[in-house]
Amino acid sequence: MSYDELVSGVDTAWLRMDSPTNLMIINAMIVIDRVDFDTFAKTIRQRLLRYPRFHQKPVWHSGLFYWVEDQFFDLDCHLHRVALPGAADKSALQKYLSDQLCVPFDSNKPLWQMHFIENYQDGAAVIMRVHHCYADGIALVKLFHGITDAEPHPKKLKAVQPAADTVGAGEPLYAAHYPWPFYQHFVDAAVHTLERYGHWGQRLSEEGLHVLRDPEMLRHYLKDGVRAVSEVAKIALMPSDPKTCLKRTLGVKKVCAWSEKIPLALFKEISDTLGCKINDLLLSCVAGALRQEMLLAGDDLAVRKIHVTVPVNIRALQLEDNDVSLGNCFGTVFVPLPVGIDNPIERVYTVKHDMQTLKASLQPGVSFALLYATGLLPRHLQKPIMEMFCKKSSAVLSNVPGTREVRYLAGAKIREQMFWVPQTADIGLGLSIISYAGHVQFGMVGDARLFSDPERVIRHCVDELERHRPEHLFHRVEPVDTEKAVKRY
Repeated sequence: MSYDELVSGVDTAWLRMDSPTNLMIINAMIVIDRVDFDTFAKTIRQRLLRYPRFHQKPVWHSGLFYWVEDQFFDLDCHLHRVALPGAADKSALQKYLSDQLCVPFDSNKPLWQMHFIENYQDGAAVIMRVHHCYADGIALVKLFHGITDAEPHPKKLKAVQPAADTVGAGEPLYAAHYPWPFYQHFVDAAVHTLERYGHWGQRLSEEGLHVLRDPEMLRHYLKDGVRAVSEVAKIALMPSDPKTCLKRTLGVKKVCAWSEKIPLALFKEISDTLGCKINDLLLSCVAGALRQEMLLAGDDLAVRKIHVTVPVNIRALQLEDNDVSLGNCFGTVFVPLPVGIDNPIERVYTVKHDMQTLKASLQPGVSFALLYATGLLPRHLQKPIMEMFCKKSSAVLSNVPGTREVRYLAGAKIREQMFWVPQTADIGLGLSIISYAGHVQFGMVGDARLFSDPERVIRHCVDELERHRPEHLFHRVEPVDTEKAVKRY
């Protein structure tokens, strides 16, 4: 057994973050036209297994984790063929997926699975479960693009070299057509920050007295160092989010839900009318949805804001599409949500103001560095650090851009896609937003003790989008009928 490739510090941190109440597993789903299981399995063997990481497993050796080839790898252990009972409708799929969310992986095998639901509605559904230590959301979106096609006729792909750790062969991968939500505002500062701090000591040792002789360069180093220390202090001194219906004792069982497809053009129309970013509108919808949940639970909304942890991609934007590394390369920011504000206009402009403040923040770079450092610490030291930061947030919110065009898997058209973000420590709610082929969908995963009706949270999100529509903002109208609104989309 070869121990040549170390698991990085940040991937180690994610690997060790599993707990009985929160598994660090990313769950994603696509709904496709009908295709037989053998064709699907052949496609996965040819496409996904081109990437060496998916027949490797993390192994503990001499105090460190290494990526090691599974000598007994068998694809049949990772592909599961399933038939839903009864009507095989969305309700049945939701129940099946909810049951899978709390099932851990076998650590003796690579930490991923695919479930092929062969009878979902008039087509099929595919659920992919992969441990967070393998890749983050952005890497998985690009990986997903690499195993699918732009047309119904699959193309033959070249094999990835065994030593490669990147998606580097075959057809070009997805280039971000949309301005990436959140990420665009932070990425330049974050990448530059990581470059500075990642090589700071090396540069000092190489430049030595030259730095000390150059007052301008010295001021540059000191200024960045002070900003980084200030950012760490600011995060550490943030008060914990208040105890609400969103923050209670967790159980093991999870529940999930997702919305119907909503045209992206509608979000653009509303945001253009309001003079805000689509991101601001999405956050305002989520804030309004959580406000409704808190009101139903009788929470005191005198505390006007809670925070959600938002992943921020810090990969360099100039990377070529076929040079997408797996693993995790993102920081996080604590985004305040004004749940105390009912008026949609006031709320969306409050979000816009707060996001302007975060644009210049070093939080993404600093949080990535801190997570990397905790992965290098002993396990018993990582846990209290992560718990301290998780207390400052009430939920995790991830917004991932999919492709603008329709994609095909094994020749079958992909109708929709969704993912569910894992939560850490005592956080019991994960919210996800994804765009694909001109539509947007909301998703949620939560602790079953906290959310007896997960679909209600999704209905609130759609309801809040309706409340932001111009005709509802500037005219008196009857209360929104959310079910009719969803059917209209």
